[in-house]
Parts: sequence; structure tokens; C-alpha cells
Amino acid sequence: MQMDPITLVAGRDGKVTISDPAEPFAAAAAAYQADRYADALALFDRVATENPANQHGRSSLYNAGLCLEQLGRKQEATQRYRKLADENPDAPEALDALYRLGSTLVALKDWPASEEVHQRILKRKDLTLSDRVEAYARLGEAQFQQRRLEGAERTLHLLRELYRAHEQDERLDTDYFLAMGQFFLAEVSHEEFRLLPIRLPQKQLEVDLEAKARMVLLAQQRYIDTIRVKHVEWATAAGFRIGSLYRELYDDIVGAPIPPSLNKEEKPIYVDTVRKKLRTLLVKAVAFHENNVLMAERNGEKNDWVGKSTAQLEELRRLLDPSFAKDGKPVDLPPEPPRPVAPPREPNRATL
Repeated sequence: MQMDPITLVAGRDGKVTISDPAEPFAAAAAAYQADRYADALALFDRVATENPANQHGRSSLYNAGLCLEQLGRKQEATQRYRKLADENPDAPEALDALYRLGSTLVALKDWPASEEVHQRILKRKDLTLSDRVEAYARLGEAQFQQRRLEGAERTLHLLRELYRAHEQDERLDTDYFLAMGQFFLAEVSHEEFRLLPIRLPQKQLEVDLEAKARMVLLAQQRYIDTIRVKHVEWATAAGFRIGSLYRELYDDIVGAPIPPSLNKEEKPIYVDTVRKKLRTLLVKAVAFHENNVLMAERNGEKNDWVGKSTAQLEELRRLLDPSFAKDGKPVDLPPEPPRPVAPPREPNRATL
């Protein structure tokens, strides 16, 4: 059994005292559990400074980062995690420090640094399937947030291929990051849809609208694939996005350039005709948002995505009125997306 050393300290008066890092570490842990994060931070920092090369010192450096996160000092927390990972790359705590560093950088929206950290993680040889899925999902998110869509798509396809190759051999700790990766793959297609132009003349307009429609279908399928992972939080995010796709397609077409051959009197008639022909897109948007809210209610889920679907429902119903039925239900509902069940939440890698 290997134990951390006990330090003997000789004072000027000739007395010798024993310094055991286990005692202040235990006191720091108790302070953390009691939500006294500033007190815990001071004790963990003391242990880390006095015992940089042993187990208590490394764990204290990690836990000091947790304390700083709780105190809202996330930038300082990243310094603790980075120091632990850089100075102890082979220690058991290094991997958790890297993952915690990555999640803190996400909270700070420091996407270039998040990309660098998760690329660094993926170079390690000691990763489980769950570890790799998480790192790929975070890497794809960082690339997407920097609008590097091709890179994000490649990364997120690698995630899917990795999971499919090993899903029979190793169970995931959680479906959270698998669903997250699929969601951001759909987001790539959604963003590519937004970037597609709609231009005149008429022949170009038809080509552009066809390209928009194809991208809508691809993004929708990828969002449905997210729902099929059956992680309810990401499922509601995907449900909201599908409804938004149809509303955005409606807005894009209604806002498309008006043929210049039309005169002043003809232009409003043209726009009104286009709106009427596109009513079905708004009906589909309402259907998906309604199904999303119902799915959340069945699973007891309350989050920002559900709130956004509820808000869009109210706006869309106003746009559809008076073509909306008296009972508030849209006509010609498309089939309800697959129903996810409530899964476990994202795991917390932070432990004392």
C-alpha cells in the first residue's frame, strides 16, 4: 500500500510538529459539502501548495477548481484544471481535469480553447467509449460555434461511426453526449439552410428554392435522429428546431425577391397569394411545436426549449387565425415524432 507522506516540521524552538495533508483535506471537503466554498478553497489551495506531488495535492488542485466554479470564478477555475493536467499528465486526476476544463470553457463560450482541449483529450489512449463520445460531441460543438461547418460535420460523423462500431461492446454512461452530437450535426444542416440564398430571375429562384427544400429535409431528418436517441432534453431541443425550420422556410419564401415585372398594384396580390400557398408550412410548424410541448409534458421536462416552443406556438396561431380551428388544434397534423423517455441527466465528473 502506497500512502501520501507525512511531513515533520521543525520549529525555531526545537519542537517538531507533524503535517498530515489528510486533515486539512478532510476539513476542506466538509466545508465544500456545507456550501462554504471560500473556506474550502483556502484549505484546498493550502494542501495543493504544500503537497504538489502527492494524491492529496492533486485532488486538492482539482477541488479548488470546483470551489472557484461554485463561486462564479470560472476563469480562475480553468487555471487550476489546466495546471493539474499539464503538470501531472499521467496522473489519474488528469483526465477528469481535462474534461472539467473543457466544460468550464464551454460555459465561458471560449470555443477556440474548448476545441484545443477536446482535441488534446482525443489523443489519449486511456479513454472509454463514453469518454470519446463526450470529447467528439464537445469538439463538434466548438467547431460549429466558430462556424467551421465542414469541420464540425466531419467530427460529428466520426462520433456516429465510433458509436456504431462499438455500441455492442461497451455501454455508454449516458446518452446525453450521443444526443448532443446528433443535435449539432442537425444544426450544421440547419445553418447551411440559412446560408442558402434566394435569387432572381425566375429560373434561379426555382433552383434556390429547391436547394432550400432539400436542406430542410436533411436537417429535419437529423433532428428526428436526435429525438430517436431518447434523451428528453436534446429531444425537446430537436423538436423546437424542426418547428423553427418550417417557420424559417415560410419567412424566406415570403421575403424572397418579387419579380420586377409586377406593377405596384400587382405586388401586394402576389405576396398575399404566396402567403396563402405557404400556409401549410405554418401548420406543420404548429404541429411540431405542439408535439414537442406534449412530449415534454409526458416526460415532466421543463427547459428553455419547451418555453421557446410554447412562445412560437402563440405567435404561429396568431398568424394562422382565422384558419385555425375553434378548439385551437391545427388541421392536417403530420405524424407525431418518436416519443423519447426520460433518461439520466448529464453525469457530473466533479467528485471530492
